[in-house]
Amino acid sequence: MSKADWLVVAASCALVFVVGIWFSRRSSKKGAEGYFTGNRDVPWWAIGLANTATYQSGNGAFVMIVLVFGLAGNWIWWASWIIWMPLVAIVWARFWRRMRIVTTAELISLRYGGKPAMIARKIYAFVCCFGFSVLIISYITGFFAQTIEPLCALNTSRILLIFGGTTVLYTMFGGLLGVVYSDVVQFAIMLLGSTLFFWLAVPQHGGWEQILARITAVRPEALTQVPPTRSIDTLTVLILVLQGWFFAGSPTAGEGMTAQRFMSARNERHAIGGQLFNCFLALTLRTLPLIGLGIIAMALFWTSASDAQLGPAPAGMSSLDKPAHAWGELIKRCNLPVGFVGLLVAAEAAAYMSTLSSLTNWGGSFVVNDLLPSQNDPRRQVWVSRITTLLLFVLAATITLLFVDDMVSWFKFINNAMVIFFLPLACFRFFWWRFNVWGELAAILLGLPIEILVWFVLGYQEKPMWQGLGMLFVLSFVLLTIVTLLTPPESPETLKRFYKRCRPPGFWGPVRGDTDLAGRHDPSSARLVFDSILGILACLGLVLATNAVFVKDWPVMIGGLAAAVVLGGWLLARVLESGPADDPTPDASGLPRSST
Repeated sequence: MSKADWLVVAASCALVFVVGIWFSRRSSKKGAEGYFTGNRDVPWWAIGLANTATYQSGNGAFVMIVLVFGLAGNWIWWASWIIWMPLVAIVWARFWRRMRIVTTAELISLRYGGKPAMIARKIYAFVCCFGFSVLIISYITGFFAQTIEPLCALNTSRILLIFGGTTVLYTMFGGLLGVVYSDVVQFAIMLLGSTLFFWLAVPQHGGWEQILARITAVRPEALTQVPPTRSIDTLTVLILVLQGWFFAGSPTAGEGMTAQRFMSARNERHAIGGQLFNCFLALTLRTLPLIGLGIIAMALFWTSASDAQLGPAPAGMSSLDKPAHAWGELIKRCNLPVGFVGLLVAAEAAAYMSTLSSLTNWGGSFVVNDLLPSQNDPRRQVWVSRITTLLLFVLAATITLLFVDDMVSWFKFINNAMVIFFLPLACFRFFWWRFNVWGELAAILLGLPIEILVWFVLGYQEKPMWQGLGMLFVLSFVLLTIVTLLTPPESPETLKRFYKRCRPPGFWGPVRGDTDLAGRHDPSSARLVFDSILGILACLGLVLATNAVFVKDWPVMIGGLAAAVVLGGWLLARVLESGPADDPTPDASGLPRSST
């Protein structure tokens, strides 16, 4: 990289830093609650853009996945995302906003009662903060380091110091508002950089027709749009679809950083609208140039039929040692304008920094809201929050340097295996009145250790995905059900308190009949199911059209796009007419917020 490139990177980081710091005063006004919820004043468009930026922890990851698994490789995440993302918008966004809590751990002391609930809340907060948050930060840092390694003479330690240090500083002082609005800027940088790179790269490699022809000659099955393929079998697709139905409430999807944004929305409609906007941005718009770059990488790095063996850990690439290097190596093989490499590194840094800031802010919220004793001084709360943010990053950086290496395996673990044990828990909490704190504790205590054991120690990372994921899901479902049925239910008072605040659909008959909610006009279960189906079909149309455009399958592209527009528009109209924007009272039920 030249001096001009580094100046572009520095200018980009400075812009994001200024935006993040700008909100430091607003974030400090109402103590920890205002710091971690943005004073509950985040609009729908900011929620959508910020969530999409948060999901995009690295542009190079998409290039790697297409290179390794072919055009159908995106279905490793699409298969579940086209289901859980609209479910989050239609169902879960309402829950998180109307409960008026600060963290998802706080849900536990609202859903269950007594001392076991307080213990479960603290354990869950610890697992999310020092388990999920730290592991994901370690993964995205390791991937970011490997992605830009071909371009920059920076080791992982320096990357952590420069980019991680900048991010932690503006996150510490800007709070959630600083994180959200800096994410908006970072998304613009990401999209601009990757789109311009794609359009510059295509003519330099012979044009699109020549790129497709080269792949067809060496690796024709790699242009298959939809699985099953040799690397993604039918059972893997089925287990990913099953995961999608439950993933909406997982700690890394609708119950993680996404839920934090919903809690911060101006009202329920802004929460729902933000997630619907996020569906379009995350599933198709952000991926379009990156999928194209992945196809170019296939044409460039696979040079013979003997090399082109699709699989989760390809060996034999003639000019590429690690799949994670594909994005950087592709840049090196293009003739780009002065400073443009800096823009691309800035785009990759923006992807990394947006996710890092969200994770540290999310993880810190558990420490301040759920693990430490209550502090009445707002200024002290904010400073404890800032120090926690810094400590989380230091811990994650240590794990990155010591353990993170194989990025393909880590990609599948972070996106699939790490949450599979928690998925039945997500639905049991909200849709089954009989589920109790002992089932919650079983999932919290056993989930992450069992997942790490199965994936890394027992070696299921090397086997077909459906085997490890299916075994973990069935084990969790059976274990949680047995534990719940063998232990006493929650008290009627506790269940009524939760139902009044959250008003979930599902199996709540014994509680619903004894609860007075006159004047509430929530959508019926049948309406939620129908709206969810509309959303899933619209998202399916989006992703089918996204892959089809690259191989010029015009019937599929036009049909998918038409389905997305018609069904998505119908869904949006139904959501807008489905009731008041939010509860008219300061608290949805007149109940005080739960506390530690």
